[in-house]
Amino acid sequence: MRSTKGLPLALALAGLVPLTSGLQGCALTAEDTVNSRPAYNADALPMGAKRGPVKRSLSAAETREQFRDVAAEDYVVQPGDTLWSIANHFLKTPYYWPEIWYANPQIENPHRIYPGDHISVVMVGDRPRLAVGLRPHIRYESLPPAVSAVPLELVRPFLSYDQVLSAEDFASAPYLLANREGSIHASSGDVGYVRPALEGDQNLFAVVEKGKPLVDGRSGELLGYRAIFKGEAHLEETGDPSTVVLKNSVREINAGDRLVEMTAEAFNQDVVPQIPAFPIDARIILLPDAITQVGNNHVIVIDRGERAGVTPGDLLQISKRGKLIQDRFAGRETSESGQESLNGPTVQLPDHAIGTAMAFRVYDRVSYALVIKATQPIHAGDLARTPVEGDSL
Repeated sequence: MRSTKGLPLALALAGLVPLTSGLQGCALTAEDTVNSRPAYNADALPMGAKRGPVKRSLSAAETREQFRDVAAEDYVVQPGDTLWSIANHFLKTPYYWPEIWYANPQIENPHRIYPGDHISVVMVGDRPRLAVGLRPHIRYESLPPAVSAVPLELVRPFLSYDQVLSAEDFASAPYLLANREGSIHASSGDVGYVRPALEGDQNLFAVVEKGKPLVDGRSGELLGYRAIFKGEAHLEETGDPSTVVLKNSVREINAGDRLVEMTAEAFNQDVVPQIPAFPIDARIILLPDAITQVGNNHVIVIDRGERAGVTPGDLLQISKRGKLIQDRFAGRETSESGQESLNGPTVQLPDHAIGTAMAFRVYDRVSYALVIKATQPIHAGDLARTPVEGDSL
């Protein structure tokens, strides 16, 4: 499932018709529905139209309107801050961060922000902008780690360990046969035996369990499986079976678990939150390690990836799908016996925004994203789309 494919030349994104049970046993359909949801328009320009700026032609007045207070005092960057939290401190709509950030030409790599930096509101011409002041670091002093787009401690398990694999990847991966005692359960420090024989130069593997299938939220097509990390296997001796030592286990390891390549941390800390250059129309298809709902600082999986144009750093608006209901107050009819019947139309209620997520690990057909703001609980099936002009989350 690891893909190096580029962005598509064209996107074919279909709409969604929700299925909802009607009132009093009446089945509701989308036919002849008032305010029916149109198909997502792949040709409509997303907010920005070009990766980076939200709206390249903000007027001076529009720019001022984005600030909570143009006379705000300097903000001193704290350890643990993220680009989004800093933007949210100053701006009503943090989506506009790439538009309003001022790259001070006097600072080497002005897009990087460090704890201790002072973020100020400065005037550039007739427009307020955000900028970092000149850093008072001694030339030979090493800088602390730069502020990341997302809190890395929350997403690191999904960068280095958890993976998305195809059914073929799982079927062909070596498996743990048993530990030295012949038990089906193993943990850190145990010696295990693996078949088929481990070959090649690699001597460190991730032990993973086949997780839930990842299914397209509209077509039902299988997109792959989550590979749930359980621990590490260090090769001690080749052969059939090969001998490994199990280390750093975070879950109970069982016979039948698979050994796959240990991936490097797949996140560039220089990534800046940005509006997608393409209209992304995704569904949340998995809430890793959650049962029914998630909120701020939780990871979600969506059913769109590189093929659809998703890139690490992309900000996606999460929306709740509007329900399909029957209008009980229109079309009432009373029979001669005095019994009322309902003949009102079905009505499609509008979708409504409930949060924002940022993609941080992108595969061919799915992506992992971190919820960075939620105003309501987020569930599997909710929408994750390119924000459009005027969105405020």
